[in-house]
Amino acid sequence: RLHEAGHQVATGLSMEQLTEEICRQTDRPKILLLGAGGLGDKLFKILRTLHVTQKLSLKTLVYLPGSDDLLSRLFMGAGACLCLTEDKLGNQLMPHLQDPAAHYLRGQRLSPSELNILIDFASGLHTPEIATRRNCHPKTVYTFKLNIRTRLEIESKNGWFDLLTRIAQLKSLYE
Repeated sequence: RLHEAGHQVATGLSMEQLTEEICRQTDRPKILLLGAGGLGDKLFKILRTLHVTQKLSLKTLVYLPGSDDLLSRLFMGAGACLCLTEDKLGNQLMPHLQDPAAHYLRGQRLSPSELNILIDFASGLHTPEIATRRNCHPKTVYTFKLNIRTRLEIESKNGWFDLLTRIAQLKSLYE
């Protein structure tokens, strides 16, 4: 349907090609549409790429395998403008493409350090290991973790572990 509506579509890009395409200068508004269900081991690189795109005039839309408020907050915190669901993508996507100049509220964004520490936790590292890796005190890592939880509206330890579990599940879908 995107081709029929006159949109240029690039699929199956490597990370290098994706970065090049994002940075290419053009007069036309750009929209980045990412399917989160197929990212596999590229998930962390994509989260970092989304974080950088928030400084560009680029509309970033992520579609999730299903409705998931926690993963939506994660992708929005990393830099996505909007999260859609795979099952309703056809109905939800076209209205957002009709107005490419529309601005979306970007909500609570994670800082680069917060995103990196979240990725470290999601990679299985513990607070002392992250502190050593980041050359900081474990209390600093704890503060970053608290800030991440606040920005992503995670109110409990169970919510934190739920987020890490969902990241692991999403990452393992297509490894």
